[in-house]
Amino acid sequence: MFKVGDTVRNVAANVVGNVIEADGDTVYIEQSNGCEVDFRASDLVLESEFQAKHDTSVRDDTGSHANDEVYEAVLSNFYPALVQMGQDSYAQIERVPGVAAKSWDSLSSLQKLNAISAATEIPVKTWIDSNRPGAKTSIGKLQLSVLAASGRKAPT
Repeated sequence: MFKVGDTVRNVAANVVGNVIEADGDTVYIEQSNGCEVDFRASDLVLESEFQAKHDTSVRDDTGSHANDEVYEAVLSNFYPALVQMGQDSYAQIERVPGVAAKSWDSLSSLQKLNAISAATEIPVKTWIDSNRPGAKTSIGKLQLSVLAASGRKAPT
């Protein structure tokens, strides 16, 4: 059960507030604008749990960053038009109400690579493999084929 002072959310209504009273199954909350509303306790979740569930931050352990250099190397070889495809795709992702969207610049290299992969329908592994010296299909040729298929202009 929630206690006075807890910050809670009604996900369906996208309402957040602090618990000011609980009476049986009814929880009264005060929103940041001062408005008081009530919900059934079963319709509420702790705001901290909601944010943690939807957190897209990259952990700060060694394992989570083991391949950052590989991802950065691929990203550094992308044409701007391809990066723009990834940015456009990322901007169109349906957001969870109440969860702040991260900016493109705040994404990790793998998150950016995933967005570009989704936009181009080319798996991340294929992008990584194409960036290796002597790759059967070089990253440049792969990008040109993606750009041609999308109708975008190749770099000049």
